[in-house]
Amino acid sequence: KHTSVKISAYYALGQKKPPHDELIPMIKRLYEAFGPQRLMWASDSPYQLQKGNNYAASIALVRDRLDFLSADDRQWLLRKTAEKVFAFD
Repeated sequence: KHTSVKISAYYALGQKKPPHDELIPMIKRLYEAFGPQRLMWASDSPYQLQKGNNYAASIALVRDRLDFLSADDRQWLLRKTAEKVFAFD
């Protein structure tokens, strides 16, 4: 319960280029193990911006192509978990 996991570094895994769909099974396993309230998208700034990778493609993976997420789950991965972990109240 005291562990949160960043969903990031798409530029370094799999095919290392958008759209990163080959990483969906890995993200789903993390989702099943930790739940949406302990997962968060991370920018990996500035490393995400290399070799055709960009923030828009990285966010789009979570926002548009993880069909196992509910709308609320997406909010946890894209915003709420980071707010909780980094105490942005």
